[in-house]
Amino acid sequence: MTEAVSFFISELIRAANEISKMTPAEAARLLQRAAASIREYRQQITSSYSPTNDAGQVDIVFELTVMAASIQLFPPEKVSEMFLEAAEEIKACKVLIGERRKTS
Repeated sequence: MTEAVSFFISELIRAANEISKMTPAEAARLLQRAAASIREYRQQITSSYSPTNDAGQVDIVFELTVMAASIQLFPPEKVSEMFLEAAEEIKACKVLIGERRKTS
């Protein structure tokens, strides 16, 4: 899993840096993947996590999902910024998952 997570983080960073080369559909799919990944990692961190525990509109999963659904409304710079935020959130989840495994 670690290698796959690292690859996905790299993919998000590369997409952020090369946003002009992406179609809106490609960007939307990557945002959806990031949202699904973060949701999955959160479930691994705590068994009590559920989508209803998200912080609503201030939660990155919510923001990623909304942006993916209406990608044409966002400037490329904002999409790029969201890719980087998703990469940071995934990195944080990766660390927490690693810590949880150490204590298990």
